[in-house]
Amino acid sequence: MRLFDAWMGHSLAGNRGWVERKWFTFSVLRDTFVGHDRFSLVRGIMNSSPPVFLSHSTQDRDITDVIRQSLERSEIGCWIAPDCITKGHSWAQAIDAALDGCSVVLCILSSSANASDPVAKELNMAYDKKKTIIPLRIEDVKPSSKLRFFLDGQWIDAYTSPIDRHLGAIIDHVNSLLEVQRQVQPPSTTAAGSPDVAPPAAAKAEASSNELKVRRAARPQTVALLYKRSAQPDDQVLALLETGLRDAGHNVFVDRHMSIGVEWVAEIERQVREADAVIPLLSPVSVQSEMLVWEVNTALSAADQQFGKPRILPVRVGSEDALPEPFQGIIGRYQYALWRGPEDNQALLSNLLDGLDAKDAPKASTKKGETPGGAVPLDSRYYIVQPTDIEFYEGLERQDGLLLVKGARQMGKTSLLARGLQQARDAGKTVVSLDLEKLNQDDLKDISSLYKAIGSMIADRLKLDVYPNEVWRAGRGPNANFEHYIVEEVMGKKDGHVVIAMDEVDRLFFFDYASDVFGMFRSWFNARTTDPTMPWGRLTQVFVYATEPHLFITNQFQSPFNVGTKIEMNDFSPTQVKELNGLYDEPLKTDNDLGRFYNLFHGQPYLSRRGFYELAGHHLSLDDLAAQADMDEGPFGDHLRRILIMVARDKKTLEVVTDLVHGKAVPDQMMFYNLRSGGLIAGDSPEQSHFRCGIYETYLKRHLGT
Repeated sequence: MRLFDAWMGHSLAGNRGWVERKWFTFSVLRDTFVGHDRFSLVRGIMNSSPPVFLSHSTQDRDITDVIRQSLERSEIGCWIAPDCITKGHSWAQAIDAALDGCSVVLCILSSSANASDPVAKELNMAYDKKKTIIPLRIEDVKPSSKLRFFLDGQWIDAYTSPIDRHLGAIIDHVNSLLEVQRQVQPPSTTAAGSPDVAPPAAAKAEASSNELKVRRAARPQTVALLYKRSAQPDDQVLALLETGLRDAGHNVFVDRHMSIGVEWVAEIERQVREADAVIPLLSPVSVQSEMLVWEVNTALSAADQQFGKPRILPVRVGSEDALPEPFQGIIGRYQYALWRGPEDNQALLSNLLDGLDAKDAPKASTKKGETPGGAVPLDSRYYIVQPTDIEFYEGLERQDGLLLVKGARQMGKTSLLARGLQQARDAGKTVVSLDLEKLNQDDLKDISSLYKAIGSMIADRLKLDVYPNEVWRAGRGPNANFEHYIVEEVMGKKDGHVVIAMDEVDRLFFFDYASDVFGMFRSWFNARTTDPTMPWGRLTQVFVYATEPHLFITNQFQSPFNVGTKIEMNDFSPTQVKELNGLYDEPLKTDNDLGRFYNLFHGQPYLSRRGFYELAGHHLSLDDLAAQADMDEGPFGDHLRRILIMVARDKKTLEVVTDLVHGKAVPDQMMFYNLRSGGLIAGDSPEQSHFRCGIYETYLKRHLGT
């Protein structure tokens, strides 16, 4: 055996980490199977290939070795030529055998790989053997024509230096894929065709329990998987579903195979709209994703227009807690499948396959550490009270007739609204909070439909017995009908002061009936003094918006936006950023560091809170945060991609923002107001406009600058 041990150590020295683990396994089996032919046992181990095949250009060998060493330190065996080609085997034979035995082919994609014939041949062989091929981009390039056919799976992007910052994500992604392969695929045999040594019965039972049963789809469909990038355990569930649904015969779309840019935006929207079904993965991390909100809203909009296509099949990942807004409002009513851990893999896959085969869409369900995103929870210790909060509280306390809360996107309007309305409830007022983002296209198709939808939302909130449809008269106009309902069924049934707050009212600005709607709201405000017989003195209306109303409601006598109490939101000041630093237990210790942090985000509330969350929660240094801030896969990547979508969806907006990154001014007032209300730029006029914060400019310059 000493001679044998020496021979094994010498022959497989080229893949030391993998061999050491295999040799440990062999040593245990050697002692267990004393009566077996030792050389037959070794032959089985020798024929077993590492699970990951690294396909690379020789010009990328140094960076490939770094990736390989990182994987092997995490006990993920790698096969790489020429190191793993043993004496007596030809290059072609060794590669063929390694591809037979591997589970995943990791293609190190670069300009050199694009031009490499050996890489193309390896991918061709892997494709023929039905292997999972994952492109790992170490340069910002697209696959060449000879590789493109084989690289249609998920991307891993690692082209920003240094490579070390991406190694953790690479390991997690590969581990997720290998876990799925172990569960979905039958146990692998040796390269020779079958194992030389049968595993013990217990091992057979364990292997059998880990296999997933994947039945063929009754009707193959196109399925879009919607998820948040680089989130765990979401990536594991994503890999499970992508593999399992494809094995069942469905065509699966995952956006990782696309380079982020303008075309990426249009392609995601097209794929979501053309899908038969979309499966959003909703985890505690992903429900904070702006990109996921946009994708789910795109799917819901398409379903409204296309008679229920695509169908929405949500998957809750790791938690059944109540969804935060806007997810609770837009998708909370749907039945969902639940994944709590790998033990749910089979149930989740079977559930979704059954759902896809079902003829009807799922029916609505009655089931109902603080990550920045969306409204700040009422009990959050990280909320910064601003002067605008005080103005809003005082306006509610005075029972002003009209409160107008204006601010750009992600300025904190909804958080301010929630806190003020809770104080009003605590003071005994009747409060109704309406989010107009929840209105669908049928609700908005005409003015009567709008009023009935708003009235029904009010009836639901206040648990009223009468709904607008029950008292709507054909002989009365829409304004008269709605006013009658509010006077008789709302104000007439509720004692004391009533607050009706509408968030996202600028959604109505773009409709032809906007002037009629807001003209009526203005008339209620005016009637507080002109007609004391009406109940309007007991009503406070609150409108929350971002867009400039005067661009759409041109008759100043019909607009409620030039009367009432105006409250305009602002970004955090340096003093407030310092206060936020204190709430996060001071991850930044010096005024110099606070100044650098402020210059990164210029007090943008969401980015500031997220920045401190990364510093305190993930223990990033300020240097690391600054280096990653404008990266697609960095902590703000989801937010930045949402901005790219906002820009790319409109040709005129795209042209103006592209000019802006090249130093040109915004050309007109309308575009200036639109970009400012969207939170992309700041300034008092088109001539003085500038990007709201530096990472917006550097990110968009990289994607739009050429």
